[in-house]
Amino acid sequence: MQGQVDWLSWTLPENETCRSSKDLYIRAKLAMRDAADDWQAFIFNGSGFDPQAARAPYRIGLLRNDHGCKLSGGSQTQTILYELSGRGTDALSENPEVGRAFVGAISDRITRFDYAVDIVSDTRPSVFANQRNHQRVRSIGYQTSSTGETVYLGSTKSDRFTRVYRYNHPHPRAKLLRVEFVYRRELAKQAARHYSVSEDQTFIADAGATVGLGHEDWQPAVLEAIPMKTPVVSRKEQDTVRWLYSQVAPAVRRLLDSGALDLTDWIEYIYNPD
Repeated sequence: MQGQVDWLSWTLPENETCRSSKDLYIRAKLAMRDAADDWQAFIFNGSGFDPQAARAPYRIGLLRNDHGCKLSGGSQTQTILYELSGRGTDALSENPEVGRAFVGAISDRITRFDYAVDIVSDTRPSVFANQRNHQRVRSIGYQTSSTGETVYLGSTKSDRFTRVYRYNHPHPRAKLLRVEFVYRRELAKQAARHYSVSEDQTFIADAGATVGLGHEDWQPAVLEAIPMKTPVVSRKEQDTVRWLYSQVAPAVRRLLDSGALDLTDWIEYIYNPD
């Protein structure tokens, strides 16, 4: 079983609002220098960047020529968003100790953390996913197509879910069963911290234990696994968070677009209502 970070995104403060692609490149590089100077090469590795549609709510985007990194800036969040795709995270896997140190250095700013595990196996995703040691994951989704099969353990809208999939022949990766652990927001920060202080096989074992993976193909090189802790959140709090994302966020976005609301003042008020 081989594992690696498959997606990583984080934000850093944008000291001045980016007004052009050139601005974004310069400010993104300065922000990385201030936050983690030793690891700028993971982002600015000698490849060029071209203008690209930004991820909302950002207005300006840049995509690295090898498609391994995307930068977004120029929003009222006053941050720059960095995204490393699977191709971009290869540099972290080439030197695991350096990769873990980098992730640890920016863990408090991470917004998404994906970790993928490849298993040489003929087992179908539905068979693998349904053999679990516990049933903490109640939401399960199945998806099949001519190209392959995918099973989702947990809601894809939640802060944590697991994707199990494989491609059908003649795809070159058809011999592999892939398990992807996806973490967002606060759980992404927690998972990143855990990864930064763990060996790969330990992280794999603990991530699998959290979901309850129990198929015989799941064989991390660690005998004892400890499920990752999840903050205890009441049903009422979950409903409130859902309301914030589904109702409040769109309303705030409309006010920002119209200029009726200043996001900096609004965040200041949240923390200091008096």
